[in-house]
Amino acid sequence: MYKKALDELLNKGYNLKSILLYGEEPFYIKEYSNKIAQLLSPDKDNRLVYYFDEYSFEGAKNYLSQSSLFGDTNLLIIKHEKSLPKNELDTLIDICNKNENSFFIFELYSSDAKKAEKSFDKKKRAQSVRFFKATLSEAQAILSDFAQKKGIDIDNYSLNHLLLWLDINIELALKELEKLSINKEKIGSKEIDELVYPLNTINLEKFYIDLLNKKPILKILKKLEEEEINEIRVILGLENFLRQLFMFHSYIKLNGRFDSREVLGYKLPPQIEKERVQLAIKLKEQNFLDIFKALQDSELTIKSVSNIEKKSFLFSSLIKIQALL
Repeated sequence: MYKKALDELLNKGYNLKSILLYGEEPFYIKEYSNKIAQLLSPDKDNRLVYYFDEYSFEGAKNYLSQSSLFGDTNLLIIKHEKSLPKNELDTLIDICNKNENSFFIFELYSSDAKKAEKSFDKKKRAQSVRFFKATLSEAQAILSDFAQKKGIDIDNYSLNHLLLWLDINIELALKELEKLSINKEKIGSKEIDELVYPLNTINLEKFYIDLLNKKPILKILKKLEEEEINEIRVILGLENFLRQLFMFHSYIKLNGRFDSREVLGYKLPPQIEKERVQLAIKLKEQNFLDIFKALQDSELTIKSVSNIEKKSFLFSSLIKIQALL
């Protein structure tokens, strides 16, 4: 099952006894676990939560097995970075299936889910749900809703800017957004650049623009060399920026005009919109294809090869990307 199917199930009426939540988006795992827990047992006193190494099979089994004279819910929530032994999962799921008052939520924060999935059998009123990494638009919608509820004055462009800086890390973005809101002032990209990141001497978005416009980038690379940077963040940021440009490029090609609101769901400031359009028109489809491939190759190398000097490799990759234009 995926997120869309789980949303439909929650809308129709949640009827599972046990559920496994896992995948590439930790925010969704926590968010949906909280939704389901609130639905099953609003009273937190009727929940038993095990955090990682706190897990005890005997304790979990005894808790789920207990009956209630008053119909109280026994809700077990396990948060772990590793799958549990199959025989233990099977036992916990079996108990929930037989005991109408007992429910089980397993939050698994790793890719180690294949074995666990087999235990969550529909015949036992159990299912697994895999969450994929949130898209930029999905993450922005979450932040926008949070900002509205908290009364935070920030526009969609600035939310987009914050997310791109943080590699679309929703949890981190929400924390930073709440910190920024303390001053009760309007939050823009300038405030984000100055207050959120240690890398505030460099505007990466401007760097991406200079890179793609084939302007000299050695000064920026020198600044990057002096900073404590995350190489993957620079690569993913460029990939996200390029993906947005490709959306602009495709829209202009299909419609012969451009409106950032129709492409992004919000209106860019006029000067930024003009800059994006000019760059999107300048790049050819082959440029996009070549650069996306180069970025993916670079990301894979940095993540998988341990004996390289990552910063030097990043710089050489960026210079090669500029040479592709």
